[in-house]
Amino acid sequence: MADYFRQTQQLLPDSFANLQGQTNAFSFSYYGLLRPDVLVSYLFPNIPIHFFIIGYVTLLWSSTGGLCYCWLRNKGYKDSISFFSSICCICANCFFQSHQQIMFIEILPFLFLSFILIDKNKRQWISLCVVMALFHNYFYTPGMILILLLYDYDQNHMIKDILISILIGIGMATILWLPTGYLILNNHKSVVQTNLFNLLIPNFTLKGLVYDSYGCGLTVISWIALFQGIQFKKTRKLSILLILMFVFPMFSYILNGTLYARTKILVLCLPLVLMILSYWLQERKLNKSLLVLASLFLCTKTTLLGLLISLVFIGYYFMDKKECLMMYALVPMIVFTGFNYNQCLDLKLYNSMYSKDKQKLMQRNDLNQRTADLDQVGYSVNRIYDPKEMKASSYTSTSNSLYNTFIYDIIKSPISQSNRTIITDSENYLYLSMMGIQNVLSKDSNLYGYKEVDSKGKYKLLKNKNVFPMVYFTSDTMSESEFDKLFYPYNLDTIYNRTIVNGETSNDYASKMKLIKNLDQSIVIQNKRKKKNNTH
Repeated sequence: MADYFRQTQQLLPDSFANLQGQTNAFSFSYYGLLRPDVLVSYLFPNIPIHFFIIGYVTLLWSSTGGLCYCWLRNKGYKDSISFFSSICCICANCFFQSHQQIMFIEILPFLFLSFILIDKNKRQWISLCVVMALFHNYFYTPGMILILLLYDYDQNHMIKDILISILIGIGMATILWLPTGYLILNNHKSVVQTNLFNLLIPNFTLKGLVYDSYGCGLTVISWIALFQGIQFKKTRKLSILLILMFVFPMFSYILNGTLYARTKILVLCLPLVLMILSYWLQERKLNKSLLVLASLFLCTKTTLLGLLISLVFIGYYFMDKKECLMMYALVPMIVFTGFNYNQCLDLKLYNSMYSKDKQKLMQRNDLNQRTADLDQVGYSVNRIYDPKEMKASSYTSTSNSLYNTFIYDIIKSPISQSNRTIITDSENYLYLSMMGIQNVLSKDSNLYGYKEVDSKGKYKLLKNKNVFPMVYFTSDTMSESEFDKLFYPYNLDTIYNRTIVNGETSNDYASKMKLIKNLDQSIVIQNKRKKKNNTH
């Protein structure tokens, strides 16, 4: 999507003509519409966008570890303890998202920076952190604000001063969240129904805290630290609250704005857990015993990662050179990335997604109307190879709910992905024709109504000029109330031959769909005849 933002050559476009049959641009705002790396890439259009994204994510990842260390060190924890906790931070499994759903973790450095500003009593600068958080992940920012209020109250027993800075930051980011919020409210997006009683049932899988990549992704030592923190007066209340947050789904439900109870929002609790870990280690004077504690990582399913952390810590413990501190911190990041290389990048899929053959087909042909890509439909929904390519597919959680209903519930286009918010291209002729899809990109030239006009490598471009135009006038209408009385499949040819309007109309239409009795039996008989003919 970031590459498409750059192709539009507009900072804040009203709509995107190339996706979802032309849709509101703010439907895709959480893909980084005003993110710094995307904005900088506008100045260098000849440099591939992935260089900016990868470089920026790596910068934020390393900054998170550095800010974690500075924050803990400023709070008075020893160098060794601060270093150990920052290593735990940058090696947390949540940073697995650095290669796919990056908006989950890009908010963390601004959370750490906000904590530092609170401790230094420079709350006025928190406004900028809130703005950056909203530009990176507006959905997680309300949860971040709650964590900031919790931290300020826990440390200083006050929230008034920070509230003013937060409100200023929210006001400064209005240009992004206001149109996006308005779009979401108007769509009346339906979510998974949640049983409120189940939210009160404790869940001891601890996916929001340990191992899982859709949560903090810390190891068993973090769970031990939370219970150890109950022993100390300074961390008792916070430790108990965090334990309850990781055990009871109700807290995830609240932080997610009551949409659902997914635990990935609890990644915002990562700094607080690390603070309690550091406090426990320092209070119990376990500095020399950290070698033993580090070996606890070897008891988890992340054995190789635990071994790496142990070796890095041992090296720093004996060398005791502050100038080498950040160099040591880079080592686990490099190895962590290496361990996940096969999971992060599928070269076959990457080459299919960024195929030069597809791009050449798009560039050298006249694409009068919309285009569908039937190769890797789950991944190519938002991929645009050329500015003149217009698609009816898209993937965004804030897509138009009426369009989604039309595609999947009315014309019954197959739901090829587990997430039905992904509107994928399909061979459904009603979908292709009614959405004015004249061009189809596919590996197979056999598609009803379409003929091959060009090919490049293993890809073929098919055309069908007998599809609906993208804009047309018609007097063949039918009232919405009458259409709603029809049921599948009699509504299919009706909507194909009539335009459904709000209000009464004198036009009538009788569905030409007919029920063929004993269809299965006739098919069986025909198949038997074919087999007999083949044997002769």
